[in-house]
Amino acid sequence: MLSEKTLPCTACHYCVSHCPMELSIPELIALYNEHAFTGGGFIAPMLLGMYPEDKKPSACIGCRSCETVCPQNIKISEMMSDFAERLKG
Repeated sequence: MLSEKTLPCTACHYCVSHCPMELSIPELIALYNEHAFTGGGFIAPMLLGMYPEDKKPSACIGCRSCETVCPQNIKISEMMSDFAERLKG
């Protein structure tokens, strides 16, 4: 999984307390990584189907509050937007 397609999230959860939408960012990044690693498999969409709409990647408002505290410097808002787009198709 250590490719350019995946993100190096360590699930520290610093981002979660800074998210005004209260998204479970580490979980969503793990699902994003799984989806990228499998080339768009069915597991991430299936699991996200159980999430309420206000907890899915599309609920991210792009405020970047989470990014200011991410020790891995992950561009979380870009990942959320990309993931939401991938899930549409």
